[in-house]
Amino acid sequence: MKSALNIQLEPTNCPLCGWNDSNLWAEENGYTAVKCRPCGLVYVNPRPQLQTISEAAKTGVHKTDDGELTVTFRRSEKKIHRYRRIIQEMFAGEIARGVPLSWLDIGAGYGEFIEAVLSAMPAGGKVCGVEPMQAKVRSAMARGLPIVDEALSRVDGHYDVISLINVFSHIPDFSSFLRDIAEKINPQGILFLETGNGGDIERNAYPDSLYLPDHLVFAGVKNIEEFLQRAGFRVEMVRERRVDTAASVVKRSVQGLLRGRVETAIPYRSAFRTVFFKARRA
Repeated sequence: MKSALNIQLEPTNCPLCGWNDSNLWAEENGYTAVKCRPCGLVYVNPRPQLQTISEAAKTGVHKTDDGELTVTFRRSEKKIHRYRRIIQEMFAGEIARGVPLSWLDIGAGYGEFIEAVLSAMPAGGKVCGVEPMQAKVRSAMARGLPIVDEALSRVDGHYDVISLINVFSHIPDFSSFLRDIAEKINPQGILFLETGNGGDIERNAYPDSLYLPDHLVFAGVKNIEEFLQRAGFRVEMVRERRVDTAASVVKRSVQGLLRGRVETAIPYRSAFRTVFFKARRA
């Protein structure tokens, strides 16, 4: 299917339930996101071809109806402190036991989450990350972080914990991806995942741009739990966090003005949450 974006798009069924029965949920950058009637998952349809998705993941640049969408962003020191607190809460038992764990972070970005793991978890564990975007890998390596540009299939060894921090929305076929992850996790190993609850809310409740087609899928809490259970993971802990604090609302307003948009929002009113899942391989 040739689109007005001058790239090939392909129709797809729901990545969770496989049905092709949906309502329009949002339009942005020349792309359409639909909401599956049977299961509620939101996904881009039609979507770029898999090769196009893979290439954009490496460069951080996507074609849109306005030209290009660049999603390289910048490293954030604040993320390290926020993730350290989350890890200390959700891995309190593992930290108390003091046993070093091997940890692989997939989609490690600039390495903020790995820095949080290194500072929060017992010393002596093997901690590393993989990231497709080459600019982020170069930045992380320059700071001495163990992050490489490597496909998951070529990563050696098995790990006690694998994390996916805001990676879910970028994966066109998450069920297949989870099967690959399961092969890299030790028996009784842990999958730690963060994503938003976009599938549980209407588009007008989503607090920011959707960044289509960098984001391809938006799930609700039950959607993620079903993905995990189907792949043989037992969900042990779920924690939701607000993102509409006073400081974050001011920040988004400023960012909107810089992009030429006037955005108004009231703190602590949004239904959107960022959600953390801790699941164990059954």
